[in-house]
Amino acid sequence: MTGIEFYVSALLLGGYALFFGVLFGVLARRASSIRQQAATAEALVPEIRDALVNYLAGSNNQARIREFVKTSRLDVGDAVLSFQGTVSGTARERLCELALELALVHDWGHNTRSREPAVRRAAYARLAFVCSYEPCQRVVGDLVTRALEDADPEVRLPAARALVQSGNITEINQVFELAVSQNLLIRILLTEDLRRYAADLCASAVPAILKSGDPKRMLAVLEMLVAWERALPLAGLHELLDHRDHQIRIAALRLAPLVPLTPENQRAILRELTDNDSEVSTAAALTAGRLRLQEAMPSLARCVRTGTAELARMAASAMAAMAPRGWETLEDLAGGPNPAAAFIASVALEKAKRKAGV
Repeated sequence: MTGIEFYVSALLLGGYALFFGVLFGVLARRASSIRQQAATAEALVPEIRDALVNYLAGSNNQARIREFVKTSRLDVGDAVLSFQGTVSGTARERLCELALELALVHDWGHNTRSREPAVRRAAYARLAFVCSYEPCQRVVGDLVTRALEDADPEVRLPAARALVQSGNITEINQVFELAVSQNLLIRILLTEDLRRYAADLCASAVPAILKSGDPKRMLAVLEMLVAWERALPLAGLHELLDHRDHQIRIAALRLAPLVPLTPENQRAILRELTDNDSEVSTAAALTAGRLRLQEAMPSLARCVRTGTAELARMAASAMAAMAPRGWETLEDLAGGPNPAAAFIASVALEKAKRKAGV
């Protein structure tokens, strides 16, 4: 290698060293800045919260809060959001009105157009909180409606929650339609938000999806209805109790105690007790017990004698919940010739008597 080649190589190596040195310096400075910002935020947020608490307690002095807005708007937004789940009614409206006056709501609306996913997610989370307040809804406009089609599920969720706050049944139907097509986690979160609109949804979106013929969406709807754990004005359940898909039949059986017990529903439940699918018949036994269906007693007794161990135990528990006739039937089974049935019946009867203090 000639002297020139050595010289060129040295220059190149020196250039690389300088480049990486500068890069390392920039990264170190950025990391230091981020740590400093985090430390500042950690110190400021409690102070901002204290100022907001005083304001929510009735103070009309916004001077301290406005100072925080000038120096750290992002931290004020974080502090406002920290009250989610802890304030309601007029206190929540007062906080939303403050966010509107300080133009924070406008900031968050602008941030929904950011190319940074984290910024968009944070913006929609904040809008979901303030959209319970009607003046904020007017400012936000159709931003959250458009966000239901966002490619990022962590944007769709807070956008859906913001729409639920509106109380508009058309938009609530949209959120419900979204929920039944999302993954389980998002569906669980939206199920809780939609609970208070159960009756309205049972009169609109629910019947349409249950008649859609799409087993996946039908099952998702039934699971949401069961999770609401409240009486529901839903008609036509017997059609789902006789559905060809056994998962839908099982979900419909779990839902049966929450809807009006029509003659059609009762007949369908009694038929499911004799279903060849043990999962279906076990779910039917549980439902018969919850509904105290005296008409199911012969089928329940047969399940104890001839069913699987799980089905027999469930059927015995159902009869134990229907004293005195159920207890009499269990006594007959306990003294019968089938040792397995006799044992299951005696255990269920003893447990029921102990619970009743007999």
